Amino acid sequence: EDLNTLIESISFIANKKNGEFYKVKDICNIGRGRVISTVEINKQLNPLYPVFSSQTQNNGIMGYLDNYEFDGEYITWTTDGANAGTIFYHNEKFNCTNVCGTLKVLNYNISAKYLSIILPYYVKKYVSKNLANPKLMNNTMANIEVKVIPISEQLKIVRIVSSLESKLNTEKSIIQLYIKQKEYLLNKLFI
Repeated sequence: EDLNTLIESISFIANKKNGEFYKVKDICNIGRGRVISTVEINKQLNPLYPVFSSQTQNNGIMGYLDNYEFDGEYITWTTDGANAGTIFYHNEKFNCTNVCGTLKVLNYNISAKYLSIILPYYVKKYVSKNLANPKLMNNTMANIEVKVIPISEQLKIVRIVSSLESKLNTEKSIIQLYIKQKEYLLNKLFI
């Protein structure tokens, strides 16, 4: 939670720096995944490649498939549901469902990771929350304007945020190990 607050502050500061505004459609290819059912996921023989969906638990992973449709740096977002507008960065081989939008950055002067960091700052006001099922559709994403600062400044922000995310993930792993150790010791205590 504190990391998200910090990232929002960094995005706010980045927005105050010199740069140019671009519509997302002018700097990214915009797409979507396809319909992928749990039945399809359960039939996989060697599931290696994650399937991202509209959920945000487990970093948006719904399951795994034997093959992949996307490869490389992409930004995905949740298009439908309570978590509409949640942004994820990927640099891997993966799949995504039809309720998951995709952005592929076209310009070498824009870091995909940087864009994934600042996008939440912009998209939150574009999510249609007055509907029974909140949405952030591709046409809306396409017209969102984001401020792009010089690449050297983008990379500084990416390094800071990546370092913080790495530290947070390390701490989460340590906590999980302590929880397992505690469970083990309690089981031994009462046997």
